[in-house]
Amino acid sequence: MPFRSPYNGIHRKLVLAFDIGTTFSGISYSILDPGLVPEIKGVTRFPSQEQVGGDSKIPTIIYYDNTGKVCAAGADAVREGVEDSIEDEGWTKAEWFKLHLRPASSRVTHKLPPLPKKKTVIDVFADFMEYLYTCARTYIQDTHANGGDLWASVQNHIEFVLTHPNGWEGAQQARMRRAAVRAGLVPDTNEGRARVHFVTEGEASLHFCIQNGLTTAAMMKGKGVLIVDAGGGTIDLSAYGQSKSRNKFSFQEVASPQCHFQGSIFVTNHARTFLDVLLKDSKFHEDVGHITKCFDKTTKLRFRNMDEPQYIKFGTARDKDLQLGIRSGQLKLKGADVAKFFGPSIECIVKAVTEQRKCASKPISSIFLVGGFAASDWLFSQLKTSLEPLGLDFCRPDSHVNKAVADGGVSFYIDHFVTARVAKYAYGIGISHHYDETNVEHKKRSSRRYEDASGYELISRGFSIILPKDSQVSETTEFRSPYNYTMKSIESFRNELEIDILCYRGLSEKPEWTDVDTDMYSTLCTVKADVAQFKTTLRPQLGKGSRIYFKLNFEVILSFGLTELTAQLSWKENGEEKRCSAEIVYDYDIIESGFDVEDSAEPDEESETDVDQESAKGFDDEEGSKMETGSEKADKALDKVDQSEKESETVVKKEAENELVKGLGKESMEDLDTASNKDFDKMLEDSEVSNVKGSAKKLDENFDETFKMMVDNEEKDSDIDKDKDCDKAFNEVSIKVSGKAVGDGGDDEFVVI
Repeated sequence: MPFRSPYNGIHRKLVLAFDIGTTFSGISYSILDPGLVPEIKGVTRFPSQEQVGGDSKIPTIIYYDNTGKVCAAGADAVREGVEDSIEDEGWTKAEWFKLHLRPASSRVTHKLPPLPKKKTVIDVFADFMEYLYTCARTYIQDTHANGGDLWASVQNHIEFVLTHPNGWEGAQQARMRRAAVRAGLVPDTNEGRARVHFVTEGEASLHFCIQNGLTTAAMMKGKGVLIVDAGGGTIDLSAYGQSKSRNKFSFQEVASPQCHFQGSIFVTNHARTFLDVLLKDSKFHEDVGHITKCFDKTTKLRFRNMDEPQYIKFGTARDKDLQLGIRSGQLKLKGADVAKFFGPSIECIVKAVTEQRKCASKPISSIFLVGGFAASDWLFSQLKTSLEPLGLDFCRPDSHVNKAVADGGVSFYIDHFVTARVAKYAYGIGISHHYDETNVEHKKRSSRRYEDASGYELISRGFSIILPKDSQVSETTEFRSPYNYTMKSIESFRNELEIDILCYRGLSEKPEWTDVDTDMYSTLCTVKADVAQFKTTLRPQLGKGSRIYFKLNFEVILSFGLTELTAQLSWKENGEEKRCSAEIVYDYDIIESGFDVEDSAEPDEESETDVDQESAKGFDDEEGSKMETGSEKADKALDKVDQSEKESETVVKKEAENELVKGLGKESMEDLDTASNKDFDKMLEDSEVSNVKGSAKKLDENFDETFKMMVDNEEKDSDIDKDKDCDKAFNEVSIKVSGKAVGDGGDDEFVVI
């Protein structure tokens, strides 16, 4: 176990970690006093809880009345006698609501209970967070000396750590933060929202294992460890290796983490499907729901041997049907049938472990099984039998595995062991390239050619990668890439720039076009930045056919090292880099009439939602609309834009010419045409007519010489020929200076705005 340093803050602080699981939830905390070594403790007493102990967790359940008011939550929702209130007062139950927050790319093939009417997933999360907060406050006040004074000293200095599955992304984090604000945990300010932190369940479990000394032996040998967090809804796998650092006990991800929807609730779902078929056409068929609950609470937990019959106690001595195996209110099942309920989860874990070993940058020697599902002896024994022959050391902590995530969440904030993570997907933006008729990929897409403000032809649907898949990202690493976009006049400059960050989830190692593997692209978020200060950097430039235009050059800077994405934009001003922070906006942040778009429909409270068909279809439609807001939107708008541009081209060009003439201190274009070579050179330099790599001075000199020679040719005096000559001269000089002609890609990438 690594040594923990004393807290070096200037005032007392409280760290609260909420592990909101699919079926059960827990709370851990630490009081940080300046100069003292922090200790991690768990909340082990909740209202109406039957058993009070060190490993206690509460059900993730909420009941609402007809007005939408919370009537019971957690342990109070399963207390004796609550069924009477549920039936008499018509309460509505919310359970497994965590899975309604999953990403659009995550498919669940089982039915989920619907959310209560007029309640969004954020509403339910907020209500449950408020309940957990109240429980934590009461517990701390009751168990610590001078608890009331202690709480008063920290209530405005609480750092919240919210854990979530490995497969969740920024959109899910944004919604959880919004729920925390709605629950009153933090104020809706930048400072308040900054006190809500996120960590994956896999990384939290690693911190728990480190604190319990479980990773030391494997790490001493320079090997990697794999954490398998088996929970109620998801199976999360995370692989880590110890970093070579003399001054700090730190770890790095050595493989992209995985998340699978094969938690313990799906074992119960398989059992329900089996029972539904078994008891069909019998008088016990209407009791399938109750029998399934009995299986979940007893039989599933104690199952150990597939060669022995298993029993589900659900009724009284009068309940009997020997043909179905029911005697004295007890249903007899073959052990082999019960083993099949666990089969998909076991197969999923074994397959995922194999994949993690293949792609890990360090050999994995040890596997640690944690989480509530890890308490199943059958799951543990079957995984051990399958994995140990592969030379892997497979074990589970002998302490309370179901508190690993909550304790690890606090350790994440205090100890911060993980310093580098692996990108699960490729991230970038949709762009347009200069059209190159010699490029096969460009010719395939020639129907999508269009002219930008400079007069050159572009082709859309390109994908520019900013962060490649499987890149190891440290917390200080920045990923950046240069882009630009053009405009016909300074008046068309917009003070706010919006850029969609796209995520590619496919198998291609180097995706280049968004019209290939289209279903594998989705909009992760939109980066919004106030770029009004960029306006001072704009200068008039010469394009094709002496067309005047303006170009905004900037760089997109993304940081993925922390558990949340951050973004910035940068530009050059007088040779010095300037930056501005950008706001990250997710589609799920949109609220209409107080309801989230995804959850605005009211489900039938007596039915279940088929997530694999209906909900997934809704997600697919949503993703399609997201993609349309990127580069594809430009394609559909081209006809309208082209028409309006043709109508206003003469006026715009005249205005741009006047602006250029005025900026160069001339009175007319005729004066400009007769300007000396020195003035013309200065004009080219000021307007930055080319950003080709290499010496700008050499480019200008070669361009002047080549262009003058061609224009002096009397046989080429038409406007069209002059345009061709200008293009030819520009490309010839580009090749001389940089070895690359316009249209080869590289720096010539444009954000489609």
